[in-house]
Amino acid sequence: MPEPAAAPLPFHVRFDVGTGEVVVMMTFGNPPRQTVRRKTYASTEALAIAIAEHHHESLLQARLADELATAAITHLGADPGRLQQAVRALSDPTSTVPVGSILRGDPQP
Repeated sequence: MPEPAAAPLPFHVRFDVGTGEVVVMMTFGNPPRQTVRRKTYASTEALAIAIAEHHHESLLQARLADELATAAITHLGADPGRLQQAVRALSDPTSTVPVGSILRGDPQP
């Protein structure tokens, strides 16, 4: 059975044989105001730095999410379980339950 096609990514990585560089084409925005940016990496060292930056950014994003959750619980009195349910609902494209209802524990219609 064939695997489902992956969603298209907003970037494309290729190798330019003429210059010996790795080229990343990044697409931002939506038509008609869409822009494309080009970034090149001429060495393995530059690629290693870029890889580390992107891995580090993911780590920082996860840490920020943890700190925001702690602040919501500590300072705003959010229920940890309901907060987790609300975050899951926001990540679920099929969810139609209002986030406020989940956080407050309002009965669902």
